[in-house]
Amino acid sequence: MANLLFFFDTNEEFFVTCVLIYGMDFNYCYAPVMKRLFNLLILTSISFCAWCQTSIFGSPQVDIETMYRFVSARNPDFDRDVAETFYTVGERYGIRGDIALCQAIIETGWFRFDNGTAVKPDSHNYCGLGVRKRGDKGCKFDSVEEGITAMIQHLYAYACNDKLPKGEKIVDPRFSYVKRGCAPSWESLAGRWAMNPRYGKSILRIYESMLNHEPVDKTIELIEVLIPDDILLSAENEDDSPENSQYFD
Repeated sequence: MANLLFFFDTNEEFFVTCVLIYGMDFNYCYAPVMKRLFNLLILTSISFCAWCQTSIFGSPQVDIETMYRFVSARNPDFDRDVAETFYTVGERYGIRGDIALCQAIIETGWFRFDNGTAVKPDSHNYCGLGVRKRGDKGCKFDSVEEGITAMIQHLYAYACNDKLPKGEKIVDPRFSYVKRGCAPSWESLAGRWAMNPRYGKSILRIYESMLNHEPVDKTIELIEVLIPDDILLSAENEDDSPENSQYFD
């Protein structure tokens, strides 16, 4: 009686191969088949992991106001212009400015610059550019726009081999030091942008928190109440009575 066995043959471009075994020892054929199947599963797993990573490129999924409120909930001094600039500059380069903001949160300590970094707020360096060891002050930029553009350009260098978008000039002084296209996803920045093996996942964990952020409504609602004149006059007369008068020496 024949045994019918299905497996993927990696030598035939992953087409399904049907093996009909007549009068042969099934165990004899099973081992090499399983070896091929195991190799295929490994390759598929690697491809799937690469496919399911979060691309550095893409449109922002979080609006400017939510970005601002998310950071300001932990740092009341956070400048809304920073959130807006991450959003707009990211769009110019096709990069996720909302996630880039989360990366900057790690690098700056919620934009307080008090996480042990030697970079100062007036340097407008939001990603530790030029900082190679503790105590380094890193690169300095003239404005929020220039500093964020440098960071986005650095991400651009990691993510692809393309030229800068039309009309853009290089402001990132370390752009040429990057191995172009070596990290197209946020996860793959680990061990490259920073030595922390969980660097990319830490960025995305903050991003997930931002997605779930529910801002507190601080709106003050004014309610107008109409009080009849006779009640107001009665209250005024009571306040003017001698019994309610107070005297001070």
